[in-house]
Amino acid sequence: MFRAHQLGRARADQAARPTGIELQHAGVLTTVQSGQVRSQRELGAALGIDKSTLVRIVDDLERRHLLKRRRAPHDRRAYEIVITEEGERRLREASELFRGAMRELLEVLDVRQQHQLHELLTRFVAQEPT
Repeated sequence: MFRAHQLGRARADQAARPTGIELQHAGVLTTVQSGQVRSQRELGAALGIDKSTLVRIVDDLERRHLLKRRRAPHDRRAYEIVITEEGERRLREASELFRGAMRELLEVLDVRQQHQLHELLTRFVAQEPT
């Protein structure tokens, strides 16, 4: 499973390289875009990313103008993280490239096997505690 993860991540990152967005960036951008989290703390908890790694990722995305931090209206000491228009545009481009890379990887399986793999992986991750 680890090797499959490595292969999928490498192919996805390679495919989306022109956008400057890697899979880990896409996870952060997608979660912020969903509006379900506002703070960096909530974002880390939602993604299961440790604080230091998340700070590095958010700093990188902010430096590239894909995310921005702004004062939280309900607490002037806190910051909200929001996706920028450029972040949304590049995330759309990267997502399409990620999907294409995954379709290519799955070509070794017929349609029935692809559905079966999806079903099995869905059941596998459903056991994750919420």
